[in-house]
Amino acid sequence: MKLIERYIFGKTVHAAAITLLAMVGVVWIVQALKGLDIITTNGQTLFTYFSLTSLAVPLLIQAVVPLSILLATIHTINALNSNSELVVISASGASTNVLAKPLLLVALVCSLATGSIGHFISPISLIKMNQFATEMRADLVSIVLREGVFKEVEPGLTFHVAKRGENGLLSGILIADERDPNSSTIYSAKEGVVASKNGMTMLVLRDGEIQQSNYSDGSVSVIKYESYFYDLSSLSGPTAVPRLPPNRRTTVELLSPDIDEYFFKKNPGDYRAVIHERFSEMLWPFAYVFVILAFIGQARSSRAGYGTAIGWAVIMLLVARGAAFPAKGMLKADPSAVLLIYGLPIFCILFGCWFVFTNRPVALPKPLQQIVDRNEQKMRQFGERLQKSYIAFRRRRAGVET
Repeated sequence: MKLIERYIFGKTVHAAAITLLAMVGVVWIVQALKGLDIITTNGQTLFTYFSLTSLAVPLLIQAVVPLSILLATIHTINALNSNSELVVISASGASTNVLAKPLLLVALVCSLATGSIGHFISPISLIKMNQFATEMRADLVSIVLREGVFKEVEPGLTFHVAKRGENGLLSGILIADERDPNSSTIYSAKEGVVASKNGMTMLVLRDGEIQQSNYSDGSVSVIKYESYFYDLSSLSGPTAVPRLPPNRRTTVELLSPDIDEYFFKKNPGDYRAVIHERFSEMLWPFAYVFVILAFIGQARSSRAGYGTAIGWAVIMLLVARGAAFPAKGMLKADPSAVLLIYGLPIFCILFGCWFVFTNRPVALPKPLQQIVDRNEQKMRQFGERLQKSYIAFRRRRAGVET
């Protein structure tokens, strides 16, 4: 690339990176706070908390990458125009390609990033996040052994933990087992910890006693112990084999699905919709860049409607992007909707290509532009009359002669 192209490329990458980090950071914090209850009830470490929430980062990046390149492109071109750099480029005889080439290179990078995340990284991270969260929620420490709470996990069986310490250490443990109508057993311990061995979950109690009461003869027996293993496996229940929806499968798996799989038998159109959605998402970075270049890719002053051009470019992209969302839903039932899924970004690309490579600014047809100009003049005249009427009204109220 030429020096000016490297300059524009670096400026765009810098703006896109800052925008991406800012948006991902905000959304990540919001999502992380939603999962905070899993950590607080589980007594896990801060590392575990960040490990869980960081698995959602690829999905967040995939969602905000197109928006970041849109804002970065607008920022870069606006900065070049404000600093008269576009004027210098145009005066030097350079074509629009000098501006388009680095921006399209950034779009290519974003497209490849969006594709790799959507096709492979995001599904894998979602599966791992779901497994991680499921394991933590299934952990009996979070379900049964909640600090300061008498938790009845089933009729007649109550757990209580006075305090939860570091490294999962529990203090002041009380277990009341009254499931047998003829007897009751109360376990108490100064401290304990949850452990797993050979697929079994056990609560290791230390320095406590077991009080057994027989209702038939009223006898009570007390057994003191230094260490006692209480089996918790019966409370966890069997672990179900997770069913993965299409959005949590890689594209390779979607292209060769198991016809006996639950979600495929329920609605095979979901697989088709996810596949085409992932491929079509790779086109939108190019659509954003081409449309922005078509509207504001040439040097112009603020009096020439520069801000208005940005507004119209954003409106066009919002309309196209908005039409793509219902098209994705239609694709589940109607395969012909695939034309709309790909047609919208391709139309935006072709629209921008025509204006960029013919070096023409986006403009309305002359008859329509004349109508817009006449209406704009009428609105300006109406505003001036309204302003004069308001000033005259205020003067009359103040008793000032006109």
